[in-house]
Amino acid sequence: MLEGLNAEQKQAVISNSKYTLIIAGAGSGKTRVLTHRIAYLNQQENVSPYSILAVTFTNKAAQEMRSRIETMITMPVSAMWVGTFHGIANRFLRMHWRDAKLQQEFRILDSSDQLSLIKRVLKTLGITDIKRWPPKMVAAFIN
Repeated sequence: MLEGLNAEQKQAVISNSKYTLIIAGAGSGKTRVLTHRIAYLNQQENVSPYSILAVTFTNKAAQEMRSRIETMITMPVSAMWVGTFHGIANRFLRMHWRDAKLQQEFRILDSSDQLSLIKRVLKTLGITDIKRWPPKMVAAFIN
């Protein structure tokens, strides 16, 4: 399980710490360390993979992490908390929509949808001076 890891990576994988934060540059092996750590915790420390949270910044990295974990622990990872910050937050809100006082079928708007909605609201309010109230500026203000 520790094969192919350098000394620092091995140390992170077998750390006794309950929480481990991995910060390193692109291409330095962060995904490798995280996946090995999850497999190590599961196989050596008997930690349920469903009690582990693994967060990354990109969908590509999250999918790669899920794929590697699934290969290493030979079980489906679809129920595991592995994903991007946005993906995990979305999943959490979908599970707890009532607590968040949301409608069950709430939608998260992407930037294109947001601009379309802002344009409709401006039009409904009779605000037609797009030079004075550019939709992108209004969106930036709201954000």
